[in-house]
Amino acid sequence: MGRDTVFDTASLTKALVTSLLVMQSVGAGRLQLTDRVADWLPAFASPASDEPAALSRARESVRVFHLLCHASGLPAHRPFYEKVLAPLPYTAHPPPAAARERIVEMALREPLVFEPGSRSLYCDLGFILLGALLEKLQGARLDVLAEQRLFAPLGLRSTGFRALDRPWLPGAVAPEAGFAATEQCPVRGRLMAGEVHDQNAWAMTGVAGHAGLFAPCGELFTLAHALLAAYRGDASPGLVDRDVLRSFWQPAGIPGSTWRLGWDGPAPAGSQAGRRLDRKAVGHLGFTGTSLWIDPAREIVMILLTNRLHPQLRDPERFRVLRPALHDAALEALEE
Repeated sequence: MGRDTVFDTASLTKALVTSLLVMQSVGAGRLQLTDRVADWLPAFASPASDEPAALSRARESVRVFHLLCHASGLPAHRPFYEKVLAPLPYTAHPPPAAARERIVEMALREPLVFEPGSRSLYCDLGFILLGALLEKLQGARLDVLAEQRLFAPLGLRSTGFRALDRPWLPGAVAPEAGFAATEQCPVRGRLMAGEVHDQNAWAMTGVAGHAGLFAPCGELFTLAHALLAAYRGDASPGLVDRDVLRSFWQPAGIPGSTWRLGWDGPAPAGSQAGRRLDRKAVGHLGFTGTSLWIDPAREIVMILLTNRLHPQLRDPERFRVLRPALHDAALEALEE
């Protein structure tokens, strides 16, 4: 394992792909945070059959802003892949291309479970919808948008989605030797290496707004420093607009929430970022054992890539202790 080992970054996709592409769209004036989700994805306005009447009426008020800070009222997760792929033997066939569209349709019609904007509930479904919105807005699939607008301009050769219809990342060499394996998957019946762990993302042919990004540590470091340059306003050409980036990295203002827009911030206590990181820092966690934290004021980047699911998840509490301890140790070393 080294700097070039490629990891399934899981939900880092939300921050490093979906949120950044939304930033670019906002900076270009093509999208507003106050845009109604239903204006871009009209099926979202149709109430689900078992949704309470008050929440059905509230769907009209859900904005792009709410999706980004997990305050849309949508539930955290639904195993859509089970319904979409039910007729198929998972071990023998990749998901059909139509599964992507079907999962988006199911997310659009999923009943709300709380009043939009009243609180935050970490939500994969909202980022599935943001990915679909970006594809409609930009006229290209999310993996193509990310490659053209984020990764290629920075010269990142091994960072991107591992799409089932384009099975390797652009420009990379010897991928079979370069993946960190994740889980011996009970659904797919095989050890996953270079194959997205998240089941809904896999059913979406490996390309989704909530998960699917693969990357090595060195290239994530390059991307994070490009964001720091944008934050300073000295990037030319900039990856994202300075003022837009800074606004996305501010707390979203949802009661009881540490969420920014597509990014998180350290909790006052008990944070996976540890005790020493500035509470104004931003970052994100990934279920596979990944995390990224950026302190813009001190220009510190902390990247943790592990395959904690390999070969299967046994004791999640051990990792919840490891993450903050490692971050605290790194910052303590920097302060010496």
